[in-house]
Amino acid sequence: MIRHEIPAGVPAQELSRYLRRAWPLLPGHVLRDVLKRRDVRVNGARAGKGAQVRGGDALEIYADARHFEPAAEILFDDGCLLVAVKPQGLPSLPDRDGVGADTMQARLERVHPGARLCHRLDAGTGGVMLAALDDETDALFFEAFKGHALRKTYRAVLLGAPPKGERTLRAQLVKDARRASVRVLDRPAPGSKEIVTRVKPLRTLEGGCWEAELEPVTGRTHQLRAHMAHIGCPILGDDKYGDREENRRRAPAGRLCLWCETMEIPEGTIEKYAGLRFHADPPEWIKA
Repeated sequence: MIRHEIPAGVPAQELSRYLRRAWPLLPGHVLRDVLKRRDVRVNGARAGKGAQVRGGDALEIYADARHFEPAAEILFDDGCLLVAVKPQGLPSLPDRDGVGADTMQARLERVHPGARLCHRLDAGTGGVMLAALDDETDALFFEAFKGHALRKTYRAVLLGAPPKGERTLRAQLVKDARRASVRVLDRPAPGSKEIVTRVKPLRTLEGGCWEAELEPVTGRTHQLRAHMAHIGCPILGDDKYGDREENRRRAPAGRLCLWCETMEIPEGTIEKYAGLRFHADPPEWIKA
């Protein structure tokens, strides 16, 4: 049995909607089964699909805990630094309402209580993630990420042909907090910050798509997604900055085709871990 309390302040909504928000990677058949069998108790009473829940409600879910508390895939753990693979579709942290029973943070805390993410990946992006297990490591990696000292390489599928050969692209990025998005400009503007992205085409794919290696040298919010769209080759599956119609037609299972493949700690950055390179194999959509 899984016990869960809905965070205070969460507005009233159907139980089925809340379960999908709290456990975004829960298999559909598991969700359907627990609702059909009324295997969820809300404040002690059995509830099904149409039941309403809200902040403060206590849930008891009678199901296999492996579906609700999945294990993290660990790449490295020395008691100070934890490196794991984030699945696509899994949020790094709970949302604005505090909803997020299954997040990357939650999975790592089950391995090491008190684990703190050193950086974030968008929910749709998967791959290598780092977490600190003590204050000293947290401070070291905070400074390293702030100074863009770590080298991160991503694998992506692009809609359209990127510039020929390996290139370093520069532009300006402006955040739009109201829309939770960014804009890329060719020239500096009030509030803009420079972005630098390395693009390395790898191979052509069917239908005018390209597989490419991307490196966000400056590592700003939505940098890769917005920068690729700005140069005319958006990342496949990116509805925010890309082509929704093409994504519906081509994106495998509707996924954002972006994956953090490697994270490298260069010499002269963090002495204890200098030279380490962590790798997560890309998912099947790269092969497909």
